[in-house]
Amino acid sequence: MMYLIIILLVVVFIVLIWLTLMDGSYYVTRSIQLDVSREKTFELISNFNTWTLWSPWLCLEPDANVTVSKDGKEVGAVYAWTGKMVGSGEIEHKSFIEDISLDQEIRFLKPFKSKSDVFWKLSGKGETCELTWGMKGKMPFLFKFMAKNMEPWIGMDYERGLKMIKDHLETGSIASEIEIEGITQLQKGKFIGIKTSCNMQEIASSMKVVFKELNEFAHTHNLEAEKALAIYHNFDFKNPVCEYSAGLVIDKVPTLDNGFIIGELTDQKALKITFTGDYKHLGNAWSAAYMYARNKKLKINKKSDPVEFYLNDPSKETDPSKWITEVYLPLK
Repeated sequence: MMYLIIILLVVVFIVLIWLTLMDGSYYVTRSIQLDVSREKTFELISNFNTWTLWSPWLCLEPDANVTVSKDGKEVGAVYAWTGKMVGSGEIEHKSFIEDISLDQEIRFLKPFKSKSDVFWKLSGKGETCELTWGMKGKMPFLFKFMAKNMEPWIGMDYERGLKMIKDHLETGSIASEIEIEGITQLQKGKFIGIKTSCNMQEIASSMKVVFKELNEFAHTHNLEAEKALAIYHNFDFKNPVCEYSAGLVIDKVPTLDNGFIIGELTDQKALKITFTGDYKHLGNAWSAAYMYARNKKLKINKKSDPVEFYLNDPSKETDPSKWITEVYLPLK
């Protein structure tokens, strides 16, 4: 027994030394080009009363409780939130230079306590604006090892938020609605597809090319597709690279040309999310899926690949707000 205690103490000592030597700091920035003025952009981001419209977190849990102090615009105003999935915390306006910059402090309370500096920078002339959203800080001592993941994690959230800010400012609406359907069965089936990889920032353009080839193949061989799909084999957020297969669900198996594959979906348990809206906001659905799974303590099956089913043909349904996508996250 004494030996086990000594070994445990040695392990704890090594971990503490490891954490002590670790920096634990992080710095995240993301930017987007907007076809609106700096003045209009600043008016939106500096008013906490508008944040529920485009928040990359509140869109995952719109029923979360939100309070705003003062008028939501002045220095010292605080935006606080509490939810089952999004945890709880608050963010405060610390200082700003109108139409140029805004500095804030964010204080997380759950799932663990920490605080960071948040900043916004605006540049541009006339009806154009480059908006930068950033965060910097240090992880709590026992969570220092997570610092290297903050850049991709927070970065993805900021990218989703900036896309929604852009849509809201430029069009007055955001085509993104999420419905968590719960645990269901992903049905088996066959598809013709193309397997490829690309930089994560190029997924949309890559899929356009791949689905064009698939649709041309289906037309040439008189194939009727029930729906389209994408299977994500690998996401490497640090590189970042995405390996995926895009396909058309079919009944009969044709003779394939070079470059095409026949794939098969297996019958398996999965968490289903129905997303209605523009494909560029699909990240909201995936964030909701992973956050819900974590909140409900569902075990994700990492040996099975996540799947998206596209129920509309964008060449026929041209309104992105009506596009329906089913997201399936495999579970154990």
